[in-house]
Amino acid sequence: MSEALFHERVDNLFLQVEEILDEAQSDIDFVNSSGLLTITCENRSQVILSRQPPLQQIWLACLAGGLHFERVQNIWLLTTDHEQTFGQCLTLALQQQADETLDCSVLDQLLD
Repeated sequence: MSEALFHERVDNLFLQVEEILDEAQSDIDFVNSSGLLTITCENRSQVILSRQPPLQQIWLACLAGGLHFERVQNIWLLTTDHEQTFGQCLTLALQQQADETLDCSVLDQLLD
């Protein structure tokens, strides 16, 4: 995929994440700037989403570690096993750090 298309897809994905975060009951703040979406939970821990254009990947950094995702047949999948989705991993990270269950499965259903 072209770099422009990669950026467009990641922009759309990050906007969907922001919409999910807007529905949170806890105090979750986020800033989308310079290719990073930084999510700060009420306990001050952070989840950071970043785009990696040369690799055409999305990286998720959280207390549990760093996870890398690549697009396979219109779904962002974990590069290590191609089984776990971005939405599943983000749901788990937010549950662990924000102590709130936000359903991020819609992120795995985005087709473009």
